[in-house]
Amino acid sequence: MKEAIHMKSPFNKVMSSVCLFSLLVSAAPICTVWAADVPSSASVANSSSSTSSLKDGIYSMNYVIKKFSTEQNSVMQDYVINPGKLTVTGGKQYFSFTLKQSKENTAFKTEFDGVLKDTKIIATNEVKNTRDVQFEVKDLSKKLKAWVKVDWAAFNYFHEYDIEISFDKASGQRISDVSVDKGDSAAGSAPSTAPGGSGQSTSKDQPKAIESVTPTPAKPTAPAQVLIDVDSHWAKASIEQAVASGIANGYEDGKFKPEGEISRSEFTVLISRALKLEGKKAELNYSDLNQIPQWVRPHLEQAIGAGIISSYEDNTFRPDRNITRAEIAVMIGRALGLQPDGNEKLTFADEQQIPQWAYAQVAAASKLGIINGRDNNLYAPNASATRAEAVTLTLALLKNVK
Repeated sequence: MKEAIHMKSPFNKVMSSVCLFSLLVSAAPICTVWAADVPSSASVANSSSSTSSLKDGIYSMNYVIKKFSTEQNSVMQDYVINPGKLTVTGGKQYFSFTLKQSKENTAFKTEFDGVLKDTKIIATNEVKNTRDVQFEVKDLSKKLKAWVKVDWAAFNYFHEYDIEISFDKASGQRISDVSVDKGDSAAGSAPSTAPGGSGQSTSKDQPKAIESVTPTPAKPTAPAQVLIDVDSHWAKASIEQAVASGIANGYEDGKFKPEGEISRSEFTVLISRALKLEGKKAELNYSDLNQIPQWVRPHLEQAIGAGIISSYEDNTFRPDRNITRAEIAVMIGRALGLQPDGNEKLTFADEQQIPQWAYAQVAAASKLGIINGRDNNLYAPNASATRAEAVTLTLALLKNVK
């Protein structure tokens, strides 16, 4: 048998495209009330971007995360807390802010002298899942190139992309003096004692902040996302439903790429999450286990335990291989526990091309109206399934789950 869904027993990324990146655990901004003896605010609005024009001190300043080379806000804007803080010391400027979903936003770099460098972590909060990052800025009047890496296994979202930080100089307000240890002020990093975000300063003049009561982080929910490439697509309703339910999401650029292909790993995770598989886990003993990403393994263990999938004849899983329409039909049939009728005949024009190991399952799923053919009454069993087809079939599966 050629296909993986020829099971020994009867079922790089869920849609790397699935994001979500726009799914997030809420982390409420820290509200601060400054003491009565706070130094009077001095606006930075009219100051030059040159560090020489700013006195040493700490300034509160708003900023916006934008999509690279555009004026549109990036999804990352939802994962930071405003305002940030500008620390001016020794003729240099260091900006800091609080980054939410710290465990999922695994890397954050900013450009310095034409090179992307890791930002310095100056504070962390495990409970709120945040961290404060700090980096040197030469010119506040220009957008600063940055780069973020997202590894969100819970939503099978693994991406990295360029962004830009735009500083709102007009919002700048001096809030205190600063006392720093200059021994740690290498280019691209910040003095270790400089405050930023929710970090604390060692300066005696730094006013104390009073934290507001922060609610317990809520369960991740899918924020509304406007997809720019599905309006005229036949699967528009299914795609939007999947996105709204948190099963799928689009890319950072606002696209869903419905005609893109989906791998065996991605579909396994997709169907596992859609069905919320929590049964008996099976041990993974594939000969290509080292090629199966860590984010796939828990879902694959559940899918095997549920009898949804097994292996190829050579005991491989082949995680990066695009999943075929025949394989999906068999996985869906086994997930539903369908009892195929070996005498059922299909009317697709290419029904003779449907592998024997998949024929009965395709027939059973087709009879229930779960699967349909493509144009010209073709089922195209050996063709790679598209992202739109995968989402549509998964939703059809859920409607038939008892």
